[in-house]
Amino acid sequence: MIQINRDGAFHRLTIIPMMAALDNLGGILDKAEAHVTAAKTDPVPLLEARLHPDMFSLIQQLQYALFIPVEFARHFHDGEPPKVGYEEANLADVRAGMKLAQAYLGGVAPERMDAQADLIVPVFFDARQGLTTEDYASRIIMPDFYFHVTVAYAILRHAGVPLGKRDFLGKLRTTRLT
Repeated sequence: MIQINRDGAFHRLTIIPMMAALDNLGGILDKAEAHVTAAKTDPVPLLEARLHPDMFSLIQQLQYALFIPVEFARHFHDGEPPKVGYEEANLADVRAGMKLAQAYLGGVAPERMDAQADLIVPVFFDARQGLTTEDYASRIIMPDFYFHVTVAYAILRHAGVPLGKRDFLGKLRTTRLT
């Protein structure tokens, strides 16, 4: 099989944005904690909040936002993946999980991802089905990851946490045009 030189594009379009989104999520959680502290309210109802009764709670959305990138990265990593996205019960647990997830993601080599873009892997929700890692990323991992991050953001915004689009997008590394 001939390998296409992607020059790290697969990594830049998956791992890097997931790491950035986790950073942004950390900033969003900072605002959520400040909101709870200023309002002198119990954070538990916020962690249990849902947009709709049949949707996951905030803590479950956060767990999935940790689990999904680690689940994806394990296909390109020699190290044992951290166990994140399972037992986090509060924001401190989520923050600890974020650090573990980001450290693990940081250990993924762009060259290895490029070399394995056509590798068939089982999808996490049904091990009997497989996709190339590139299709898995574009069709399942990235949309699913952003879904859970977005719903977490929406729950917090709905609960009155003062958030805007800039919080979701984070700091952009732009180039001045003029």
